[in-house]
Amino acid sequence: MVGRPPRPRSWLEDFPRRARLEAGARAAYPTLRYHRRQLKQGPVDIYNVDLEIPGYEQRHVTVEFSRRFWWSPHVYADGPAGRDASPHRFPERGGRLCIWYPSDPPERRWEPNDGLLVLFGMIAEHLFKEAWWREHGEWLGEEYSHDELTNEDAMEKRPS
Repeated sequence: MVGRPPRPRSWLEDFPRRARLEAGARAAYPTLRYHRRQLKQGPVDIYNVDLEIPGYEQRHVTVEFSRRFWWSPHVYADGPAGRDASPHRFPERGGRLCIWYPSDPPERRWEPNDGLLVLFGMIAEHLFKEAWWREHGEWLGEEYSHDELTNEDAMEKRPS
């Protein structure tokens, strides 16, 4: 067949695969809830969960996957907001968490095959670092300045 190659199937559309990727998270987080919202651009798959942040308050987290960028979630958390909350949120994007640099290699960012349990662990670690930063004025670990991110960098990079 000549023409465009078939579009890779999203893990969100592959129900047996999705069940495997959700299984660990469902066992670990009884509060985990899933729903789908239909937008003009297409469906958005949404997970809501309460995460324990060691030494700090529990946070309610929303993770959104668009069908267009199914490999790159948008993550939001309740609690403090704005630049005073964290240097690693996108204020112009509704306070979305910046958990990894878009051009990071696969081992430094979440990949769908890692499963939701790994993603929730990365989110909890990020929220711990935010709370530590608010309390001590120091970010734990490596970081990139958001001033270094261009619009192209901020676009979701497809996994290789």
